[in-house]
Amino acid sequence: MITVITFNPSIDTLYKLETFEIGKVQRAGDVKKSAGGKGINVARVLNQLGHSPMCMGFVGGYNGLYIKDEIKKIGLRDEFIKIDGETRVCLNIIDKNKVSTEILESGPIVEENDMIKFERHLENILEETKILVASGSLPKGLPIDYYGLLGEICRIKNIKFILDTSGKYLESAINSHIYMIKPNIDELEALCKCNINNKEDAIKEAYKLLRYNIENICISMGKDGMILVNKDSIYEIKIPNIKIENTVGSGDSSIAGFAYGLLNDYSLKDCLRLSNACGMSNAMNIKTGFIDVNEIEKLFKEIEVLEYSKI
Repeated sequence: MITVITFNPSIDTLYKLETFEIGKVQRAGDVKKSAGGKGINVARVLNQLGHSPMCMGFVGGYNGLYIKDEIKKIGLRDEFIKIDGETRVCLNIIDKNKVSTEILESGPIVEENDMIKFERHLENILEETKILVASGSLPKGLPIDYYGLLGEICRIKNIKFILDTSGKYLESAINSHIYMIKPNIDELEALCKCNINNKEDAIKEAYKLLRYNIENICISMGKDGMILVNKDSIYEIKIPNIKIENTVGSGDSSIAGFAYGLLNDYSLKDCLRLSNACGMSNAMNIKTGFIDVNEIEKLFKEIEVLEYSKI
């Protein structure tokens, strides 16, 4: 079983406009709403792949009820903790040139008693969990190093912990035992406090992170594919060109593909192929956290994974 944690979910609202002009009244030609947050995107794609994960985190207010209703509709297992605050709303505005502008609310405050309820519930959920995925930011009220606590719990219970976050949340967690992190180039630069100008720089900095007992550092490079570094090898993933509709949720989709492959005992190379196929399929569709299984099968065959010995 895969458990996916979204501490700070949202109602994601997508507006599709001809042009986006500040200070002017504009009418959206297409509007889509969905239960969102990075972890929920991961869970949704896992469900499309054929696995119904457990979904955990915090929800509150009318927005929280909407999210709980939406995830039940698509067959996800709702294990969210209810809180008093109102779950956030996040906006994504896309113009005719595919330029995306996101407006993200910070979210509600999680009280100490909410955190205690979550930890008690998590203890039971982890009895069924082989892979724990945690994605996104932490809401106000949770300690900055809370992802590090999850990493330590997973280490003790021998659960593979995949963490997809950035900034202070990632930096405070890397000392815990993590199976995989997935920074993009900007996030890797922030984590390593350096400039990364090319693939060689990225690999060099990833190697430095292995000393924190992170098993796999997976670096997302957009249209240039992906690089994964572990103590044994370097994997370079080359992807075909595609027509992009909406890149929001592509990173989450790639996490879902990797976790699904890992759960089903795929080779590491095939986990990476499925990961990239899912990320690409999401980018080819306007909906966030959506893949086309027929596209996945085709893309999987076109993705090349090269393995190099440790430098």
